Amino acid sequence: MARPRKNEHIKEELLNAGLETLLTKGYHGTGIKEVLDKLGVPKGSFYHYFKSKEMFAAEVVHFYARDLNERILGVMAGSRKTGLIAIKHAFMLMVEEYRTGTCGCILGALASEISETSEICRLAILKEVENWNNMLAALVTQGQKEGVIRTDLDAQLLAKMLWNCWEGGVLRMKVEASANAVEDVVNIMFDAILLKRL
Repeated sequence: MARPRKNEHIKEELLNAGLETLLTKGYHGTGIKEVLDKLGVPKGSFYHYFKSKEMFAAEVVHFYARDLNERILGVMAGSRKTGLIAIKHAFMLMVEEYRTGTCGCILGALASEISETSEICRLAILKEVENWNNMLAALVTQGQKEGVIRTDLDAQLLAKMLWNCWEGGVLRMKVEASANAVEDVVNIMFDAILLKRL
């Protein structure tokens, strides 16, 4: 008997449901059965797409990052805005998403929960964080050339600092249950960290 062909539509639905559950319940609080029950998908179908829960979580990381990059940084990197405005606009778009109910960043959430125990997930997270940093660094470099972003620090270092500050803000947002925490971080990043001093 021929093996059934994979349906990418079902796979995407599984990844989307997995993202929602992982964001709200974490890796250890997420059961595969719960994800499957949401969609009415049989257990056998899950293993048709993913070898394990760990591989599933790693693919959710890439799924999340692709969507985020397409919606935010990809658009901003190709815009005609200055590097500084493009970066701030990208972060403020994420702030608005958090204000409307998004639970947070799966990269930071999984990094703090399982990066020390799952090499597969750690490498998936690392790859996407590096992609983010590279896109941010390109915008920082653009802003430096435009004379609005400080040049005494390397663009890659500034990009990493932005990412670190952002993830700290997301953590604080969860503790305070308020998107004001991430908006505060964005304002500090731009007023105190990025701007070139005259």
